[in-house]
Amino acid sequence: MSDPNDTSTDSKAERRLRKDAEKAAESNPLDPWERYRALNDLVDHMLDVIEMADRRTRFALLLLGSLNAANLLIVARGDLLGVTFVNMTVVRFYVGCYLGLSLYFLIHAVNALKPRARQMGLANEAVVAPGAVGLRLVDDILKHPLDDYYQVWRTAPAGAINREMALQVHLLARTTAEKYAALRKVYGGVMILLGLTAVFLVVLALHLIAPSIV
Repeated sequence: MSDPNDTSTDSKAERRLRKDAEKAAESNPLDPWERYRALNDLVDHMLDVIEMADRRTRFALLLLGSLNAANLLIVARGDLLGVTFVNMTVVRFYVGCYLGLSLYFLIHAVNALKPRARQMGLANEAVVAPGAVGLRLVDDILKHPLDDYYQVWRTAPAGAINREMALQVHLLARTTAEKYAALRKVYGGVMILLGLTAVFLVVLALHLIAPSIV
């Protein structure tokens, strides 16, 4: 006969019920307010990622500027470094390749930093989702006079607000993907230019050590 004071069976049953309730809660869809908070957090996260991409691009531009300054110094003080005694065909080829590559990767850096109108929902850059009421995207907001815009907020259903936030997250994700694609090319360019500079410095060093080699 079981002891009425024994609560182990009851506690096991309670734990099982709690686990079943937690599993059910995890499988349930979010309610509108929970979706709003989740989407708002995702918008903030996307903006942080975009800002991080911009900071990394500015750092890459700093590296690129330092490399350009170093190469300018090499050319300007070529008499001290022995550049004037190297085969001028080699020098011209190096300068031409370096300038061309530097400009090419500079274009990608500008592309990574340039503002994307679509992330704010400006004209012709975003396709408004069906059912959107014009609450969060800039062009849609400015279509409303102030009082009308406030009235839209007063009457907007939660689903419409969440739909526009989802659209904004999608636009920010596209912006993020484009920025990081350009950023990868910029850093790849920095590595290429760094390697090109290193090879040229090795050629100069070999010339100073053994002029007959070059």
